[in-house]
Amino acid sequence: MDSLAHGLRRLPPALWLLCLLPLLAVLPPVPIDETRYLSIAWEMRQTGQWVTLHLNGVPYFDKPPLLFWLVNLVWSALGTTLWSARALLVLCGVGCVALCGRVERQLAPGGAGLAGWLMLGLMFFVLYTGVVMFDVLLCLCVLLGFVAIVRHVRDGDRKALLLLFAASALGVLAKGPVMLLHLAGPILLSPWWSERRPRVSWRSVLAMVLVAVLGGLPALAWAWAAVHHLNPADAQELLLHQTAGRVVQSFAHNRPFWWYLPWVPVLLLPWPLLLRWRRVRAVARAWRESQAVRFGISASLPALVAFCVVSGKQLHYLLPVMPGAVILLAAWLRHDATLLALKRLWLLVAVVVAVFVWAVLRPAPLGGESLTRGEAIGMYVLSAALLVMAMLRLWRSRGTDTAVLAAQVSLFLALAILPLVRLQVLSALDVRPLAAHVVELRGKGVPIVRTTNEPGLLTFLAHLPAPLPENADPVAWCAQHPDGVVLAYSGHGRAPEEAISSAKLANGWTALVPAQAVIKRPKAIDRWGDPSSD
Repeated sequence: MDSLAHGLRRLPPALWLLCLLPLLAVLPPVPIDETRYLSIAWEMRQTGQWVTLHLNGVPYFDKPPLLFWLVNLVWSALGTTLWSARALLVLCGVGCVALCGRVERQLAPGGAGLAGWLMLGLMFFVLYTGVVMFDVLLCLCVLLGFVAIVRHVRDGDRKALLLLFAASALGVLAKGPVMLLHLAGPILLSPWWSERRPRVSWRSVLAMVLVAVLGGLPALAWAWAAVHHLNPADAQELLLHQTAGRVVQSFAHNRPFWWYLPWVPVLLLPWPLLLRWRRVRAVARAWRESQAVRFGISASLPALVAFCVVSGKQLHYLLPVMPGAVILLAAWLRHDATLLALKRLWLLVAVVVAVFVWAVLRPAPLGGESLTRGEAIGMYVLSAALLVMAMLRLWRSRGTDTAVLAAQVSLFLALAILPLVRLQVLSALDVRPLAAHVVELRGKGVPIVRTTNEPGLLTFLAHLPAPLPENADPVAWCAQHPDGVVLAYSGHGRAPEEAISSAKLANGWTALVPAQAVIKRPKAIDRWGDPSSD
């Protein structure tokens, strides 16, 4: 038993993240964003349109194609399942942890390799990894860019510029020009953070800037290929509105300048909780003698300020900012190994235990309607087992580095939260029963249409060969098809009582409503709402 425990302790931090793989099957697809992106990837596969993205049969302009290409690549190898698509993002997370450690070793060759563990310990990072969205993939590309920048600045290696070009190209293809925001700080401030003598020249800085910007050329080539056959209005939507619109006046998630600031300590948990803040002032002076400290500042603070200025804000947009923060914290820990108060981690354990007890004792039906009582009990047992593992690991803490131990315990706590999220939040948002009803109705030959604002919730989940047809006047359609069913979506209110099947969403609802109900009460589906973009 002791040899097994010793072997586990020697595992690199990146491999610990693979513990997330079995839990991917616990969570249903998260509407609206994850279901939308799965449907886009599915339509790409069904139509063979690998360049122009489509959602509900209409060209989709919000995001570049890299994630959808990769999802289809994984589907070809592992099958077209939700789990396999999510496994792709877990592998991206594994890469993030590994590359974070590599950047730290480049900056501080004699360091203890703490940055990878600190990245693994970020609970928000663990909870978000495995959701089919763009930010973990973007984080991986950003870290690849950091590896290239540090190598070029430290050694003057021109081959590193090729790696920087590849990282920039992949990042822009993953989520657009936002990639350049993350690379700008480390590149422009390289004369400040580098210990190289003579200092990095501005000619070298301009070379890195040029290479990073040229990394956008593959994305421009894709954009031209995607829009050259479209009308001018659609082309403008892709090339201008989806980038400039988000920066100047976001059409979604428009929030004030300061909105991120109170969330930063939460996103970095558990580390702000464990820091001995009275000692931070002393280690903060290390920037004068540590290029790792200066690099961490350069890789996190400018990007955070830039995202505060950008109009559209979501918490997961800050995921690629986190590596810079943990590289900074790792450098602080090398200056003061006692900077973390491990006993405070029991407070976080107590909070998660309290949430677990509340979830078990709350008066709502156990696990919601989408799980049987036995399945729900199984989820609680899984969560309890992970909590016990976290507590045992924290209790038997002798002989383990404080940061490593805290990262392992935080990982188990994050994994313990996932079944609770499934039971108490996502059960009500599970749209898979609607997808099953659609498959059943189509098998019986029942005509089905969707409202024009329906955001592609079911196309992948029902494995439809083509999106359901839409109808701009569903009431008139119902009069012509009294035996039909309407897939309706609304961003407000509640689903009509007459619905065959329905699901709550974070904003609004979606439901299968019989045509007869729509004919009798047209207002049942007239509470229109537009799903917000990611």
